[in-house]
Amino acid sequence: MLTHRPPATPVPGVTFVGDLHSGLAAARDAAGERYVNIIGADVAAQCLAAGLLDEILVFIAPVLLGDGVRLFYRPGGAHVRLDPRTVAQTPVPCLWLEVRR
Repeated sequence: MLTHRPPATPVPGVTFVGDLHSGLAAARDAAGERYVNIIGADVAAQCLAAGLLDEILVFIAPVLLGDGVRLFYRPGGAHVRLDPRTVAQTPVPCLWLEVRR
């Protein structure tokens, strides 16, 4: 788990790391040949900016949120080209996009 404030008491089965690259390395080791999922717009945006994100899976929920981190908000940032892999409409609209290198 990527955090700047790890708990004082260890949590069984959870590894806490303080930086993005260490977190991804630990996640890759734990995942083996499986996918590593990034959950959270801020960490996903950091991975995208660092060139560490391969794919983006977006679910469009029928709700408007007043606050939060905008995943694709990058003022002054470079353009990121995305190639659609899958577009589904049910049960909710879903976009699976590949980050073009």
